[in-house]
Amino acid sequence: MEHYNSVIEEKLKRLGVSDVGFAKIERIDPVRARELPYAVSIVVKLSDYVVDEIDGAPTFAYFQHYRTVNAFIDQAILQTGLLIESLGYRYLPVAASQSIPSKETPYSALISHKAAACAAGLGTVGKSALFLSYRYGPRVRLGTVLTDLPLACAQETARRDVCKSCMLCVKSCPAMALVGNVYRDGLARTDIIDAQACSTYMKEKFQHIGRGAVCGICMRVCPYRGEKERALW
Repeated sequence: MEHYNSVIEEKLKRLGVSDVGFAKIERIDPVRARELPYAVSIVVKLSDYVVDEIDGAPTFAYFQHYRTVNAFIDQAILQTGLLIESLGYRYLPVAASQSIPSKETPYSALISHKAAACAAGLGTVGKSALFLSYRYGPRVRLGTVLTDLPLACAQETARRDVCKSCMLCVKSCPAMALVGNVYRDGLARTDIIDAQACSTYMKEKFQHIGRGAVCGICMRVCPYRGEKERALW
């Protein structure tokens, strides 16, 4: 199994992906896990310069960068899937910004990229409801490939509290959508963020930039930068 991990990770690193992890999804989606029990989690870092330009509102540069990185991730997970299929196994690519909205579960997705990345030990979820990479902080985008290819997965460990007493994202959110709680097992999304308030504000205030698809303010103000600056945090 570890051989498969190395083959996939080597391919993704050659493509330029920032970080890769492997996880079992039985706790995330027990139904789908019956057929595709493993996940390859992909992390791609965003440009610090582009994110630093966000000041009270997203920029056109950020919107374009966001879309470009999403497209790159989608290509990376497709190539990963094709590799998996060439080895005789099945795969399901989960696009970077894929969503499956419904009346019962609005703002939902095929599977949570953040949950898969956390299960793979790549990071945690902060008070911003963003994924916080242990290497790069919140300035990342995620992608996931589900598969029945047997992969070596480390046991999920307790998530680190990297937010501590910081409330910058909560205070800076113009939609006042953030509650101020750090994610822990059993906590509902509504205990961290009002997703509808977030989405509605973006669509109303930032319609002229990508039709209100991005914001990025909470990501911009977050001081956590991952392991490289952990000693300063």
